[in-house]
Amino acid sequence: MRDPPPLADGLASLSGNGIKKRANVPRLAVWLVCLCLLGLGGWSVVQILLPAFDSGTKLRIVHVFLADLNGDEHQDAYMVTNQMHRILFNDGNGDFTLNRELSMYNYVLALGDLDGNDSLDALLTRFENGMMGGDLLFECAEAPADVVIPARSDGVPGQVFAVQDGNRDGLPEGYIAGCCGGGTAMMNYATLFSNYRSCLGTEPPTDAALGDLNGDGALDVFVVKGWRMRDQRTTPNEVWFNDGMGNFADSGQRLGNSEGHAVALGDLNGDGFLDAVVGNRRGGDVWFNDGQGNFAKSNQRLGRGMTNIIFVADPDNDGDLDLFLGGYTSIQVWLNDGTGRFKSGQQIKFGRYDAIAVGEVTGDGVVDVFVGGPNSYQVWRGDGNGHFSADDRSAYR
Repeated sequence: MRDPPPLADGLASLSGNGIKKRANVPRLAVWLVCLCLLGLGGWSVVQILLPAFDSGTKLRIVHVFLADLNGDEHQDAYMVTNQMHRILFNDGNGDFTLNRELSMYNYVLALGDLDGNDSLDALLTRFENGMMGGDLLFECAEAPADVVIPARSDGVPGQVFAVQDGNRDGLPEGYIAGCCGGGTAMMNYATLFSNYRSCLGTEPPTDAALGDLNGDGALDVFVVKGWRMRDQRTTPNEVWFNDGMGNFADSGQRLGNSEGHAVALGDLNGDGFLDAVVGNRRGGDVWFNDGQGNFAKSNQRLGRGMTNIIFVADPDNDGDLDLFLGGYTSIQVWLNDGTGRFKSGQQIKFGRYDAIAVGEVTGDGVVDVFVGGPNSYQVWRGDGNGHFSADDRSAYR
């Protein structure tokens, strides 16, 4: 078995912060109805605002991150919800115990050392003048010195996740996390950053991923665009190159014309270069990198439905990177033949208020799927051949 190809240093999901409480639900409903009646994006607007609307009255898991949070070398679960966020400790066999709940903090698109000073930087978007009627700003910021990225299993890429651990007890007082695939707009409550600066001269994305795309050792940005409500059109994806000091230049590439929602990077065809897989409103696209950061679209379409969830891993243990692509209630496994051609595999379903993560949680060295729900969780155990079997759902204890 050959060694796994390189992964991106950053994977990401849409920026935003904790949803405002129920007092704002009527306001959201009014905006939703008005925008739809005006034809500003149609169904896209519904998908952007509906999660924020319904989660004002019902507990919803927005995102799940797997990381060793207590130093026992097992992948624990950090669950971002629309209320208090949850830490679940893993006993190493895939049995999780609820340890504590935390209040909300900031969300980002990607994390990495953008300017070469050996400290963590954040690529994020934020609202100016509030969610409605304000402008989305695309910015960078330096993370506090005590922000660390928890360890993860080798070969299993994690979503963007870091913790602020001021007393060094292994548990976060605050956190920085990617959040809310599918374009969910959220409100700001607090931030771990105080030093924002202009980052990219482009309209804000729905997602972005960091990785060395042109082979110069600096972290570049693959930007996924979505729907422009102002003029009712989709916007092509973009690639921005980093000069190694955190200054980004537009490569000039305009990639595709689909309504993009998510992106992940990894060497999908075994040539040593980071490729991109983009989740769109109607399935996923694969973009191959020539090593200089120039991307060409594959002729394969992965699925046909809403794709705002992407994980890159090797569930069949053959040394190449496979994909997990999905939407609001299911993900599909796509197995790689080693050349970047994918064959559809198992479908895993979950509830509309659940969220999922991919990682090794059962102690056998094989990739698993974790499903976190409002009242219970479920582990889908990998068999090492790209197939998963479901445990019974377990209530939190």
